[in-house]
Amino acid sequence: MRPTLPTALLTMLLLAACGGEAEPPATAAAPPEPAAEATDEAAAEQPPLPTGDFRVVAVELGTAVDEEGRVPAPKDLFKPTDTLHLAVVGVGSSPGLVLSARWLAADGSEVAQARQDLAPQAPTVASFRLSQPEPWPAGDYRVEIAVNDRVAETRNFRIE
Repeated sequence: MRPTLPTALLTMLLLAACGGEAEPPATAAAPPEPAAEATDEAAAEQPPLPTGDFRVVAVELGTAVDEEGRVPAPKDLFKPTDTLHLAVVGVGSSPGLVLSARWLAADGSEVAQARQDLAPQAPTVASFRLSQPEPWPAGDYRVEIAVNDRVAETRNFRIE
């Protein structure tokens, strides 16, 4: 048997009489999630990206660089007495940007930072060198590569 219009109206009247006013439908927009707000705020606080189409395509860590500034034997395990070399390979062009390398210990403390002003018009290799007069303390480290202070790549490495 199919419900008819009078039956449907009667059912609605009975439900309304028993329950008083109906609750509003749950279609009201929920407030934004706190994590979403934090993400939006962090994005608003970041420095501007460079103009042009420059991007980092390779990050190489090792103990030496070749004549082009590249690391011929990349690795992520070093001795306490090693001099560390970092090659950052970028493609694309930009009328101006700052490429930086920030070296960090496992606890997040900064070991060193270096910056290079670039105006790349072709594939570019930027090389960074880091050494200490005393042996490196053993442990885990990382290097953050940033373009205009925006981290583009991170590499972890270890000193044993």
